[in-house]
Amino acid sequence: MRILILGGTGRTGSVIIDEALTRGHTVTALVRDPGVVPSKDGLTIVKGTPLEKTDVNRAFEATPDDKPASVIVALSSKRETNSPFSKAVSPPRMMADANALVVKAMKEYGVRKLVVMQALGVGDSFKNLPFPMRMIVRNSQMARSYEDHDLLDKEVRSCGLDYVLARPSRLVEGDVMPIKFFGDKGNGIGSMSTITRKTIAAFLVDAAEKSDWNGTTPVVAN
Repeated sequence: MRILILGGTGRTGSVIIDEALTRGHTVTALVRDPGVVPSKDGLTIVKGTPLEKTDVNRAFEATPDDKPASVIVALSSKRETNSPFSKAVSPPRMMADANALVVKAMKEYGVRKLVVMQALGVGDSFKNLPFPMRMIVRNSQMARSYEDHDLLDKEVRSCGLDYVLARPSRLVEGDVMPIKFFGDKGNGIGSMSTITRKTIAAFLVDAAEKSDWNGTTPVVAN
């Protein structure tokens, strides 16, 4: 199966690419700077931005004899530094607008499976975000990112495609570990819960391969 991946140059996106290739899938990655993505067997790189319809369409058309069967989106809003109080760089609706273009292209090309990496605290899981994080989100530039995620959440739910909106807890480095599910809202998740990037990458590829989580917003942790 060919998987189209958006956000493949990020710390988690690059791991998703490796996970999909390791499983024998072929991958198309739409990236702004192809020079930062190492060449690998089974990987097709398309230069462009997910905010331009022509670039998104080129990603779907890059391999005419092996078009994508599913899409994984691992985009995230950018700030000048990693500090939650740092100035936002990405447009306010970057993720929502990019996903809107992806959804439109998926319908045009007959692709039904959309898997999006969100975060614990998006939408109706916000109440289960640990209290200190809720305060940081509300009083920092992270609020802008979560507002974008919330817009995406609402729009994808009504798009008519087979979607999975994954909501991982705090991302950390490490190997694949057993995954725990906390429903669609995160009820019962611990305040110190984390998940490794390799674990969430494996789950996102699982979700692209299977229909088990279609129409859900699973909150996951290790």
